Amino acid sequence: GDAYSYLALKRETGLFAAFAVGKWREGTCEELYGQIAGITQQPTYYNRISFCTDGNDQNLNSILKFFNRDCVNYGQVIKDKVMQKIIGSHVRKVYGNFAYCEIYIKNVDGFCSALRERTKCSVRRAKTFAKKRSTIGELLAIYQVYHNLIKAEGGLTPCVREGITCKVWSWSGLFHQRLPYV
Repeated sequence: GDAYSYLALKRETGLFAAFAVGKWREGTCEELYGQIAGITQQPTYYNRISFCTDGNDQNLNSILKFFNRDCVNYGQVIKDKVMQKIIGSHVRKVYGNFAYCEIYIKNVDGFCSALRERTKCSVRRAKTFAKKRSTIGELLAIYQVYHNLIKAEGGLTPCVREGITCKVWSWSGLFHQRLPYV
Protein backbone atom coordinates (compact mmCIF):
# COMPACT_ATOMS: atom_id res chain seq x y z
CA GLY A 1 0.00 0.00 0.00
CA ASP A 2 1.00 3.59 0.51
CA ALA A 3 1.79 3.33 4.23
CA TYR A 4 5.44 3.66 5.20
CA SER A 5 6.91 3.30 8.67
CA TYR A 6 9.65 5.62 9.87
CA LEU A 7 11.41 4.10 12.90
CA ALA A 8 13.85 5.43 15.51
CA LEU A 9 16.05 2.88 17.25
CA LYS A 10 18.69 3.84 19.81
CA ARG A 11 21.91 2.17 18.76
CA GLU A 12 23.53 1.65 22.17
CA THR A 13 20.62 -0.07 23.92
CA GLY A 14 18.27 -1.12 21.11
CA LEU A 15 15.43 1.03 22.51
CA PHE A 16 12.61 1.39 19.97
CA ALA A 17 12.16 5.07 20.75
CA ALA A 18 9.61 6.38 18.23
CA PHE A 19 7.79 5.71 14.99
CA ALA A 20 5.61 7.48 12.45
CA VAL A 21 3.32 5.88 9.87
CA GLY A 22 2.12 7.60 6.74
CA LYS A 23 2.87 8.35 3.13
CA TRP A 24 6.47 8.49 1.97
CA ARG A 25 6.75 12.26 2.28
CA GLU A 26 8.45 14.88 4.39
CA GLY A 27 5.48 15.41 6.71
CA THR A 28 5.64 11.84 8.01
CA CYS A 29 9.41 12.10 8.41
CA GLU A 30 8.96 15.36 10.35
CA GLU A 31 6.46 13.62 12.62
CA LEU A 32 9.16 11.11 13.59
CA TYR A 33 11.80 13.76 14.34
CA GLY A 34 9.22 15.79 16.25
CA GLN A 35 8.63 12.78 18.51
CA ILE A 36 12.38 12.33 18.98
CA ALA A 37 12.77 16.02 19.88
CA GLY A 38 9.92 15.67 22.38
CA ILE A 39 11.46 12.73 24.26
CA THR A 40 15.12 13.73 24.24
CA GLN A 41 17.08 16.48 25.89
CA GLN A 42 17.90 19.22 23.39
CA PRO A 43 21.47 18.56 22.22
CA THR A 44 24.32 21.08 22.50
CA TYR A 45 27.49 21.65 20.53
CA TYR A 46 29.43 19.57 23.08
CA ASN A 47 26.71 16.94 23.62
CA ARG A 48 25.48 16.16 20.11
CA ILE A 49 22.67 13.92 19.01
CA SER A 50 23.60 11.43 16.30
CA PHE A 51 21.51 10.04 13.46
CA CYS A 52 22.30 7.42 10.83
CA THR A 53 19.74 6.85 8.10
CA ASP A 54 19.40 5.45 4.63
CA GLY A 55 19.77 7.72 1.61
CA ASN A 56 16.27 9.20 1.97
CA ASP A 57 16.72 12.97 1.56
CA GLN A 58 13.57 13.72 3.57
CA ASN A 59 15.72 13.27 6.68
CA LEU A 60 17.92 16.26 5.80
CA ASN A 61 15.24 18.93 6.19
CA SER A 62 13.35 17.11 8.95
CA ILE A 63 16.38 16.92 11.24
CA LEU A 64 17.11 20.63 10.77
CA LYS A 65 13.50 21.53 11.56
CA PHE A 66 13.86 20.18 15.13
CA PHE A 67 17.60 20.32 15.89
CA ASN A 68 20.35 22.91 15.44
CA ARG A 69 22.75 21.85 12.68
CA ASP A 70 25.78 22.55 14.92
CA CYS A 71 24.47 20.06 17.51
CA VAL A 72 23.89 17.11 15.18
CA ASN A 73 26.06 14.31 13.85
CA TYR A 74 24.33 12.90 10.79
CA GLY A 75 25.48 10.26 8.34
CA GLN A 76 23.80 8.30 5.59
CA VAL A 77 24.24 4.77 4.31
CA ILE A 78 23.38 4.85 0.63
CA LYS A 79 22.64 1.52 -1.06
CA ASP A 80 23.99 1.25 -4.58
CA LYS A 81 21.49 -0.39 -6.92
CA VAL A 82 21.45 -1.61 -10.49
CA MET A 83 17.96 -2.37 -11.80
CA GLN A 84 16.49 -2.57 -8.25
CA LYS A 85 19.21 -5.02 -7.15
CA ILE A 86 21.52 -3.89 -4.34
CA ILE A 87 25.14 -4.31 -5.39
CA GLY A 88 26.81 -2.50 -2.49
CA SER A 89 26.65 0.57 -0.30
CA HIS A 90 28.66 3.59 0.68
CA VAL A 91 28.50 6.06 3.56
CA ARG A 92 28.37 9.83 3.56
CA LYS A 93 28.88 12.38 6.33
CA VAL A 94 26.20 15.02 6.15
CA TYR A 95 26.56 17.07 9.36
CA GLY A 96 28.90 17.03 12.30
CA ASN A 97 32.01 15.08 13.03
CA PHE A 98 31.07 11.43 12.54
CA ALA A 99 33.82 8.88 11.96
CA TYR A 100 33.03 6.86 8.84
CA CYS A 101 33.18 3.59 10.81
CA GLU A 102 30.35 4.89 13.05
CA ILE A 103 27.95 5.40 10.15
CA TYR A 104 25.91 2.23 9.82
CA ILE A 105 22.29 1.09 9.93
CA LYS A 106 22.71 -2.69 10.25
CA ASN A 107 20.98 -2.61 13.66
CA VAL A 108 17.91 -0.98 12.10
CA ASP A 109 17.96 -3.38 9.14
CA GLY A 110 18.02 -6.31 11.59
CA PHE A 111 15.22 -4.74 13.62
CA CYS A 112 13.09 -4.30 10.47
CA SER A 113 13.71 -7.94 9.51
CA ALA A 114 12.51 -9.06 12.97
CA LEU A 115 9.49 -6.76 12.65
CA ARG A 116 8.61 -8.28 9.25
CA GLU A 117 8.79 -11.78 10.75
CA ARG A 118 6.38 -10.88 13.54
CA THR A 119 3.82 -8.63 11.86
CA LYS A 120 2.15 -9.59 8.60
CA CYS A 121 1.51 -6.00 7.57
CA SER A 122 5.28 -5.32 7.51
CA VAL A 123 6.04 -8.07 5.00
CA ARG A 124 6.76 -6.81 1.53
CA ARG A 125 4.19 -7.91 -1.05
CA ALA A 126 2.05 -9.71 1.50
CA LYS A 127 -1.39 -11.10 0.80
CA THR A 128 -2.60 -9.83 4.14
CA PHE A 129 -1.82 -6.23 4.87
CA ALA A 130 -3.35 -3.56 7.01
CA LYS A 131 -5.40 -1.22 4.90
CA LYS A 132 -5.42 1.60 7.43
CA ARG A 133 -2.40 3.52 8.66
CA SER A 134 -3.96 3.63 12.12
CA THR A 135 -3.93 -0.18 12.24
CA ILE A 136 -0.24 -0.26 11.32
CA GLY A 137 0.42 2.37 13.99
CA GLU A 138 -1.40 0.30 16.60
CA LEU A 139 0.57 -2.82 15.64
CA LEU A 140 3.82 -0.87 15.90
CA ALA A 141 2.80 0.44 19.34
CA ILE A 142 2.19 -3.12 20.55
CA TYR A 143 5.52 -4.26 19.09
CA GLN A 144 7.22 -1.26 20.73
CA VAL A 145 6.00 -2.43 24.15
CA TYR A 146 7.05 -6.02 23.42
CA HIS A 147 10.50 -5.03 22.16
CA ASN A 148 11.28 -2.48 24.89
CA LEU A 149 9.83 -4.21 27.97
CA ILE A 150 9.40 -7.95 27.32
CA LYS A 151 11.90 -9.24 24.76
CA ALA A 152 15.10 -9.82 26.72
CA GLU A 153 18.50 -10.47 25.20
CA GLY A 154 21.15 -11.52 27.67
CA GLY A 155 18.60 -11.14 30.47
CA LEU A 156 18.08 -7.43 29.72
CA THR A 157 15.50 -5.49 27.76
CA PRO A 158 16.19 -2.12 26.13
CA CYS A 159 14.27 -0.36 28.93
CA VAL A 160 16.39 -2.10 31.59
CA ARG A 161 19.57 -1.04 29.73
CA GLU A 162 18.25 2.55 29.64
CA GLY A 163 17.38 2.51 33.36
CA ILE A 164 13.68 3.14 32.66
CA THR A 165 12.64 -0.04 34.47
CA CYS A 166 14.52 -2.50 36.63
CA LYS A 167 12.95 -5.78 35.50
CA VAL A 168 11.94 -7.75 32.46
CA TRP A 169 8.17 -7.58 32.11
CA SER A 170 5.65 -10.13 30.85
CA TRP A 171 2.34 -9.48 29.09
CA SER A 172 0.54 -10.74 32.19
CA GLY A 173 2.54 -8.43 34.42
CA LEU A 174 1.79 -5.44 32.19
CA PHE A 175 -1.93 -6.16 31.92
CA HIS A 176 -2.32 -6.76 35.65
CA GLN A 177 -0.20 -3.79 36.77
CA ARG A 178 -2.19 -1.51 39.05
CA LEU A 179 -1.96 2.04 37.73
CA PRO A 180 -2.20 5.06 40.00
CA TYR A 181 -5.48 6.92 39.63
CA VAL A 182 -5.34 10.70 39.61
